[in-house]
Amino acid sequence: LQGGRDDSIATYTQALMDMGATVCVRSRPRCAVCPVQDDCVAVQNERTAELPTPRPKKAVPERSAVFLLLMHGNDILLEKRPGSGIWGGLWCPPQFDDEVAARDWFERNGMEARSGERLDEFTHTFTHFRLHISPLKIELARKPVRAAEPGSVWLEVGEALGAAIPTPVRSMLQELTRRMG
Repeated sequence: LQGGRDDSIATYTQALMDMGATVCVRSRPRCAVCPVQDDCVAVQNERTAELPTPRPKKAVPERSAVFLLLMHGNDILLEKRPGSGIWGGLWCPPQFDDEVAARDWFERNGMEARSGERLDEFTHTFTHFRLHISPLKIELARKPVRAAEPGSVWLEVGEALGAAIPTPVRSMLQELTRRMG
């Protein structure tokens, strides 16, 4: 760049980026039409199949959730999720960040467990994070008053499978159905 205008560095930089996007591409480099192939490190070292190197993968954040599968006979308690956010407007069992929060909620709502069982943990992958799910099936001694609150409903498990539920909840309900025989 000799005797160029003030914007010549910016123009040169943009030209290099355009060339990289159209000629020096990772999957199929077009070295034969590259105007700088004589100065190219990959060509000089016969490494055009290796360079440029792939972008490092971004680490996917990991989150955890505990779902309380509150059962009374063949009925399960589902709550309607808020309209915004993950699974907006869908029906889910009560969900918590950890078992301590789940236990606190359970006790605060005056629930009494007849029995409890851990179902198999599994992971559901979203585009921007992985959710590690721990389902806890709890057979209640009686249906709590909570079922009468707006946004909460008791459904027979088979009926719940037909409701607007997210895929991981469907998996949990199918597992419940298998276990119930």
